[in-house]
Amino acid sequence: MSAKDITIPGMDADEGADPSIQDQARAILEAAKAGDCGAPFGALDTLKAFRDADLPGWMRLRSELKRAKVQVTELDRAMRDTSESAGAEAIADALVALARAHAEFVHDADGEPYAVMHEEGIRRCLHLGSRAFVEWLSFKFYRDTDRAPADQALKTALATLTGQAKFDGKEASVHLRVAKTEDGVYWLDLCDEEWRCVRIDRHGWSIHQGGDAPLFTRTGSMRALPEPVGGGDIGALWALVNVPEADRLHVLAFLVEALRPDTPYPVLLMFGGQGTGKSSTHSMLRDLFDPNQVNLRAAPKTVEDMWVAARGSHVVSYENLSHLTPAQQDALCTIATGGGTATRTLFTTADETVIQVKRPVMLNGIAAVVTAQDLIDRAVLLELPTVTSRRTGGAIQAAFDAERPRLVGALLDLFSQALAVLPSVEIDPASLPRMADFTLIGEAVARATGHAPGVFLAGYSAMRVESVHRTIEASPVGAAIVAMMENLPQGFDGTVKDLMTALADYRPAGESWPMSAKGMGDALRRLATSMKLIGIDIRDKGRTKHGYAVRISRPGELGVNMVNLVNVEKSGTPPEKKIGPGSDLRREVL
Repeated sequence: MSAKDITIPGMDADEGADPSIQDQARAILEAAKAGDCGAPFGALDTLKAFRDADLPGWMRLRSELKRAKVQVTELDRAMRDTSESAGAEAIADALVALARAHAEFVHDADGEPYAVMHEEGIRRCLHLGSRAFVEWLSFKFYRDTDRAPADQALKTALATLTGQAKFDGKEASVHLRVAKTEDGVYWLDLCDEEWRCVRIDRHGWSIHQGGDAPLFTRTGSMRALPEPVGGGDIGALWALVNVPEADRLHVLAFLVEALRPDTPYPVLLMFGGQGTGKSSTHSMLRDLFDPNQVNLRAAPKTVEDMWVAARGSHVVSYENLSHLTPAQQDALCTIATGGGTATRTLFTTADETVIQVKRPVMLNGIAAVVTAQDLIDRAVLLELPTVTSRRTGGAIQAAFDAERPRLVGALLDLFSQALAVLPSVEIDPASLPRMADFTLIGEAVARATGHAPGVFLAGYSAMRVESVHRTIEASPVGAAIVAMMENLPQGFDGTVKDLMTALADYRPAGESWPMSAKGMGDALRRLATSMKLIGIDIRDKGRTKHGYAVRISRPGELGVNMVNLVNVEKSGTPPEKKIGPGSDLRREVL
């Protein structure tokens, strides 16, 4: 069979490549079909010329070569012009040189690489792995060369620049939305196009750009705050959000504390039935200090989702929660107080990706979904009443948008005033709850807004006792134990297995329930501290030959003192003046 007898569909002599090149290509195909799979590799120049002259014809020929058992992937690699490779390398080098000419490369304490650019009087800081930096570099290259860089050249350049930032760059502190510098000054990133931020101390606040301001970076979902306007009234907020008057100090304390990165953050949980404005209240409160492309996110599917969300935003924010697993509650607790997680880096076997953050947490739902004691201790529970006087959502949002610059300014005013008052706030350490920093700044906020000393502490402590009642009611095991103790004044003394039988009559319908004695034991351990706060003592008596034993009782002294505690907290009188003999108990449980 001659070369001319070989037909490549669509490869006619009157179109595409030169007829002589077509003949040579047919000859190469004939040799490959005859069993010489190496023939194409000995005629690379011919095949490249044919490809460059007639790409459709080359693709047909390549398909025929593949049927002839030629390793076409290796052929493609061999046909890759050395000048093409050199061109890609040259583009990567040009990208690196261009980036170095316009940016300084640094890394933070965790080794994360950043580029700091000074352009047109604006200082910006972008993570090298962010889409924003890739877009900036690609645009710079396009503007200088009138061509787009290839993906491979971009990857090569980014790898080189990342190495420079990590090993040659200086270490720098890079912040997300909020910061505190060594001089005790707080900063809030406005996230606007001018990359401005607000400097706040006890003397007031002012807007800065570059200079002595700390480095802030941004993620793609962060949105800009309006330019704050001084002289506003934070009281104007209450006409726009559905917050009961008794809880407004708690909300203001949360907003102020969310601006302090140096203290553990509280968890704000808003709950109420339909028609209470949970979502709009939640979104507007967040818009005062950390607006986002998605202010309210759907319930997370996994714990890993929570950590990823925390890494990319100052606030961890979820809406319409109906349930949180123990693992999710533990994660939220760690995120609010500061901690980290590690997981295997994708597509590797030896590397770990570590996420270490500390973030304010905002949640909303129909019921109080927090049941873990550690999270209860950090939670600010806000029950929203049903809205009786309604306006359209558009009208409320328009009013909020119009007032927002003044509200942001009023929040900054309040923060500054609280910082001025804070050094004079003194609370007996034995009376401080677990969230001591939040309590202190809350007292400062209360005094800055004209309230008497001790008002915030009393209200916050009463809220914590009330939150314990609510979270126990949200726990099917807790609710069953409370119901059982009403009918068993002498309490329960027996094995955990016996307790499961005793509680069966009190189990709430349709609720999840421990399926084993071990599961019930775990639930009891989680509830023990909360139950103690309402006067029910759960005591593990250890293992017996019949199984683990437990004693549930209502000690008289404990119950009396807890009644006194709740009454005192609701009265608003500083607790240490009225509890008397039960004060030691209060110090222990609060």
